[in-house]
Amino acid sequence: MAQTRPLDKSLLLSFGEFEGRVGITKNLLHQVSMFADKTEAIKDHPSLKKKLIYTFNYVAKLVSLAFDNDINSDLTEINVEESSEALFKGLNQFFSECSQTKAIAENSTDKLTVDQLTQFQTSCILGRSVGLEILGYLLHDIYDENNNSFDSAKISLLAGLDWATGSDLWSGNIVRIDPNPKKPANPYRISATMNMVKLAVYNVKNRLGWVEKSTSSMLDFQ
Repeated sequence: MAQTRPLDKSLLLSFGEFEGRVGITKNLLHQVSMFADKTEAIKDHPSLKKKLIYTFNYVAKLVSLAFDNDINSDLTEINVEESSEALFKGLNQFFSECSQTKAIAENSTDKLTVDQLTQFQTSCILGRSVGLEILGYLLHDIYDENNNSFDSAKISLLAGLDWATGSDLWSGNIVRIDPNPKKPANPYRISATMNMVKLAVYNVKNRLGWVEKSTSSMLDFQ
């Protein structure tokens, strides 16, 4: 008897009810220039040949983290339109100010080549799911729930960081160097385990002097 293939996570999410993180994610795919026409809405893996960098699930995880610090949170209790507006403003600011994403964010796919997008995904962690997860955790740290807004000045600080795959911020946590890479131009091994992601987040907060405001010990990340 033939085995039934499990449905892709992105497919399940994209056809979900327009509420919570699903509703917010659907809005962001149109409102955030970095995601618009660059996101795979159905499959679990984006096709760079089709000029797709992200998946619906990648963005949905960022949404859950930004508002609830929980990658699996459905966010069913929050207002979709108001929350979408707060996050799309913050993300558009971030991607337009970050030197490593600016060109991708400001150009439509018909003005970008497959080689450009491939280079971006290889050279910048923001071209991967793990990079969006890290960004989501950091956005939550600057989220003002009472005013439903993200701190604009701190978004600029985040945008000014070195998000390159070879940056020392990610070395030893989500990024390891392969001593014998199959492709010398891409010697990086990516580890997206929760502990490594949270260690990367801690490194950023420590670099920016935010540790005292969020966590004083790496014990919180174990």
